[in-house]
Amino acid sequence: MPVICTSGIVTRYVNYRENDRILSIFTIDRGRIDAKARGCRRPASPLLPAAQPFVYGEFELFASKDKYAVNQASVTESFFPIREDIERYAIGSAVLQLTQEAAQEGLPNETLFSLVYHTLSFLAYGESDPRDLFLCFLARFLNAVGYRPAITACAQCGRDVRVDAHVYYAARSGGTVCAACRNGAREVSKTALEAMRRMLLLSDSEMQRVRLTAPLRKEIEAMLLEQTAHSLEYGSTALAFYRDLAN
Repeated sequence: MPVICTSGIVTRYVNYRENDRILSIFTIDRGRIDAKARGCRRPASPLLPAAQPFVYGEFELFASKDKYAVNQASVTESFFPIREDIERYAIGSAVLQLTQEAAQEGLPNETLFSLVYHTLSFLAYGESDPRDLFLCFLARFLNAVGYRPAITACAQCGRDVRVDAHVYYAARSGGTVCAACRNGAREVSKTALEAMRRMLLLSDSEMQRVRLTAPLRKEIEAMLLEQTAHSLEYGSTALAFYRDLAN
């Protein structure tokens, strides 16, 4: 039976039978892998520490056709502080659920992996506001999965909206729209759009530099939550816990 060694982040688990779990592991080199961890729910199981959401670790897997089983696993980073704070946990759970849905089996996405890893790192150990970090993650996540919001040009006609006195945002169109194309879209501030543009320009290691005022955070949050829910069929479900917390 072939053996695969890989590193990855546990995005979800499903309890199976009495003592097993099916782990979803977002790996850096193979995309998402679903693997059975036999006996991992037993208190003395050596697999138990790694069979938890948020864990980044090394996994040795037995592969048989399109099925995998965890043979050995070690924890590189547990990101444990996320579990100790309700706000960080809600945000971390949204990050994992979005990743779970976006990551595809057998298709590596190094951009997404780096984004998720750095987001969890800053969420666990960083000093920035978790909500600011999450909004930066959302903007970059949409970009990583092919739904980058239009910010500087009208998503409908392509006009450079940076020269306009008034700019509007329509998630159904994919981002900013000009006055001629607004069709009921709400007006947004250029300050919010510039903040979003800068979020997309940062490297993953610079994400915790984002600092937003409360009004600016609320404006950007409304745009990104609406865009995520509109662009991704799983967006609303993944963001439900975060929305409840925010409200």
